[in-house]
Amino acid sequence: MVAQTTGGMSAFELYVGFSTDGSTWTEVSGAANSVEVSGGERVTGSVPTFTGDTMILKRGKRGTITVTVRGVYSPDADEVYALAKTAYEDGTPLYVRWSPGGGDAGDLGYTTSSGIVKNAPYPGGDASSGDPILTEVQVECSYVTQATIGTTPW
Repeated sequence: MVAQTTGGMSAFELYVGFSTDGSTWTEVSGAANSVEVSGGERVTGSVPTFTGDTMILKRGKRGTITVTVRGVYSPDADEVYALAKTAYEDGTPLYVRWSPGGGDAGDLGYTTSSGIVKNAPYPGGDASSGDPILTEVQVECSYVTQATIGTTPW
């Protein structure tokens, strides 16, 4: 029997950053409350032949990846909503990076390629709730890279 892992992590101190150029980053961890990654499925194709009992299977390209960041709505210029709104309205790139370990040296970090904000991040609300208003940004990109963070601040 394999021993149970002791290396599990929670998203308690996850680091999240946005960038418009891929090199200058604005940390939005204080407003962000979730990061979700979806998509990226690889295209496959198969065909049967008269001989044999299995299909011939081939691979194609990887699909685009969508990184969804949800956060507390604030009109401040350096927070989730304002950064996403500007990129969405101007049609300019937005990069996302995050680190489950908090973004410290030695942690693993994930960074999107140049992405497109594909949804309107405008806030809504519900009068029957006392919950903070949230906003959501979906950034579609070609790929995500993983790297060990070398220096802090990341």
